[in-house]
Amino acid sequence: MKTINVEISNITEAQAIALEDMFRTWVSLGNIGSSRWTCFYADGDGNFRPSIKVDGKEAQYAEVITDELRKVLWDNDEYRIDFDSIAWKLNNQNK
Repeated sequence: MKTINVEISNITEAQAIALEDMFRTWVSLGNIGSSRWTCFYADGDGNFRPSIKVDGKEAQYAEVITDELRKVLWDNDEYRIDFDSIAWKLNNQNK
């Protein structure tokens, strides 16, 4: 298993509350063995202008996600990423 340290800055108090509640929901879903899509509305044309660091570095797009796969992630102006598709891709690369 891997651990990542995420630092999110330049967000409002309301955005911080919503994000933390979503993270807690992830933990709860994992604890009860339940799967659900969870969403956060990234209001980029509003005041959502986060600065995000992962393990001390600016967040990057993942190389394993090809342009073809990235097109699938965007559906009707919604970004939906399922880590299972990435796990299968990584598994196939390691063979």
